[in-house]
Amino acid sequence: MTAAPRLLSVSLAVATLLLGACFASKKGFENWNPTLPASHFKTIATIAGSSSRNDIRMMVQLRQDLVKAGVNAVRSVGRWDNVTEAIRQVCGPDAEQPVDGVVFVNYDHLVLYDCQTSRAAYEIQGSSQTGITEMTARLIKYLTRKPEPAAQ
Repeated sequence: MTAAPRLLSVSLAVATLLLGACFASKKGFENWNPTLPASHFKTIATIAGSSSRNDIRMMVQLRQDLVKAGVNAVRSVGRWDNVTEAIRQVCGPDAEQPVDGVVFVNYDHLVLYDCQTSRAAYEIQGSSQTGITEMTARLIKYLTRKPEPAAQ
């Protein structure tokens, strides 16, 4: 095989792999921390995961959907370099308003952090079939579910 046909076949193989990766279904997940009950979260601040217009728009929509579902979701104003800094400022004693948790919103990922422990209480990663609307619905289901009865 000469160099040109070999290069063409290698290029086609690479293009096929890249194209296949683009259409492969992304797997999502949903996790919650059993030591942090959903009933603990009375007021939740919402923060966009980045300064992109899409993340900000989705964060506003998520907050509106939470409020419609009866969850006390409030806006949090500011810019932070990382999640730890945002939690410290939004949940701290000098915060604009007291909150129990902070939800970070990205187009394919939501994470609810507990203010007392700074640990993730709930997290959902979208998939090729699970978009922001479904992730929001699952977060609402988590937050509004009835607490399990205590063991006797």
